[in-house]
Amino acid sequence: MAKSGDVRSGERVVWAAAVVACGVFVLQTALADSQIFTLRWLFAVLIVGGAAFALRRSQRPAPDGPGAPEPVVLVLAALVGLAIWPVAWWLMDLSNHALLEAGPLPTAQSLIDLPDVFFGAHLHDASYELQILFAVVLAPLVQAWLVWGMVQPALGRAVGRWRAAWIAGAVGGALKSLIAVQNVVPGMPWGLASLSGYLLLGWGAALAVYLTGSAWAGFAAHAAFVYASFALRDDLARSMAGKAYLDVAWLTLLVLGLFVAAMLLQVIRFRVVRPDEPPRAGLHRLWIPLAVLLLALGFMAALDVRARRDQSGEERAALTPAMTVTTVAAVRPAAPSSPARPARG
Repeated sequence: MAKSGDVRSGERVVWAAAVVACGVFVLQTALADSQIFTLRWLFAVLIVGGAAFALRRSQRPAPDGPGAPEPVVLVLAALVGLAIWPVAWWLMDLSNHALLEAGPLPTAQSLIDLPDVFFGAHLHDASYELQILFAVVLAPLVQAWLVWGMVQPALGRAVGRWRAAWIAGAVGGALKSLIAVQNVVPGMPWGLASLSGYLLLGWGAALAVYLTGSAWAGFAAHAAFVYASFALRDDLARSMAGKAYLDVAWLTLLVLGLFVAAMLLQVIRFRVVRPDEPPRAGLHRLWIPLAVLLLALGFMAALDVRARRDQSGEERAALTPAMTVTTVAAVRPAAPSSPARPARG
């Protein structure tokens, strides 16, 4: 049987993840139209990392685990993130296409137009490079510490490691969607349209952690995914320009990506000795912070749909008699949740 101290510690960890996600989402939403940029990333990293640090200090020393996996396993985990990347972007763009029924998101701010002043220092010339540092390295690192290093083991002690991987993957995807920097392009997707792709990323990373027992595997998958999003999305957009969502080219890429990810996970499975199952304590009150996280996603969805409807109403109000629906469709800006968007179906 799991000890009562382990149960209480698990509750604190999951509550911390839920509170951090809600708090950073409120902060990012409040700053969505501001002229600062790097500070938004810094807030997200400091809050998530600070919560993980405080939790680690408050916990009793953990028993010796499997340690960091060997480098080849980290490479395999990174390739998992790379394999699911085009599938995730297809899901996000498809979600955005469906949400266009409510309307487009308001036109995002361009990163090159933001002064990005940070405590008197003008970071405009380095804003993009700083974004790469935060998005590819620092944010995945602190999220791995909190989600894959704390939330997933806590859930594993509650419901078993296999079920915990799926729940923690959903928590990781929700956290990434909620704390994302909003309303700036180029950048990572945000808002309701981003959730489906981030959930897929979360599950891929969580399965890598399940097989290795190390949060570093989740970090590798997450970092590789984000790096591909910045480095390869323009190539993906050009390759799939003019193709419908169910075009043979898209379907081939989707099947290939999922197949490669599954095979890579199998290689990790046979290469690494899987950690033992801990005693199960049951969910108890762990479902409460998970429900809070779900409510935060519902609030995000409501704000997203309202913003789209407001934008659609403004476009209709701005129409002149000479403008047609076709004209509006031609000039309507692409939703910033997918800065370099594959073709719509």
